[in-house]
Amino acid sequence: MSASKYITLSSSIPMYNALLEHLENIIYVDYNNYSKEIVDAVKMGYEKLKLYYAKSDQSNIYPIATSKVFF
Repeated sequence: MSASKYITLSSSIPMYNALLEHLENIIYVDYNNYSKEIVDAVKMGYEKLKLYYAKSDQSNIYPIATSKVFF
């Protein structure tokens, strides 16, 4: 994404999903593999990422960006 000049909603939503899934795995599945400090930091990052992800719902083009139907 950093190499793109303009990030579109349709390309950022799958990235959010992948990041959230990865963080969820650390928090809920692999937490024994990390120190408590790391897991706590991941939880804070996860909550912040969910906050920004929720803001994408407010976009006027969200239904188009997440649609599997092409016109």
